[in-house]
Amino acid sequence: MNLKEQLLQEIEQAPAPLVSQLLDFLLFIKERHLEEEITKTEQANIIASLKDYQEGNYLTLEEYEAMQA
Repeated sequence: MNLKEQLLQEIEQAPAPLVSQLLDFLLFIKERHLEEEITKTEQANIIASLKDYQEGNYLTLEEYEAMQA
């Protein structure tokens, strides 16, 4: 029996109030998990930034601060 089947079996045997709490908890965890995932655009930006850094295409702190002034 895999984990999903085992979980479904436990849910079938649980009283309704516990199932309600379990549903709330599962929805909370799913929402938190989605918030932690990064988008494809964010992944592409991270990869591009890493590539630029490795190639030396970045501003020094002094250059960055001068641009902000």
